[in-house]
Amino acid sequence: MKHRFSAAWLAVGCLTLTLPPVGRAELPPAVYAQEQRQAPYALELLVRSVHRTGSVAAGQQLQVVAQVLEVKRQPASARLKPGDQIRLSYGLPPARPQGWAGPSPVPPLEPGERVPAWLSPDPAGPGRFQPAAGGRSFGPAIGLDG
Repeated sequence: MKHRFSAAWLAVGCLTLTLPPVGRAELPPAVYAQEQRQAPYALELLVRSVHRTGSVAAGQQLQVVAQVLEVKRQPASARLKPGDQIRLSYGLPPARPQGWAGPSPVPPLEPGERVPAWLSPDPAGPGRFQPAAGGRSFGPAIGLDG
């Protein structure tokens, strides 16, 4: 019985060593372009305020208040219009080691910044939104040919 238990652990160990390591790979631009196209809201925003909690080492949470400058796309049932104020909530990952590869983090917004935004409703409540296109949720649209 003792040999069977050891053999089982040896098999698990060998299997673990032969599996590819779990990691996060960089995403191709086409993924972000698709996320931008599928985002329910495409807006132009003016960032009014940004409140950060947490630490850079452990990751931060951002609470952003922004004014809608232009509505480029929204669901038919939505009623956003220029001049409306919205709230965004999202996290920034902890500092990454040099050479780290992975999906682009959502960039931090700064007060006074004017940005295109691709957003989804935040389940936290009406008038609240979250990034919908990962690291390309704010900034220029990704246009890909083909």
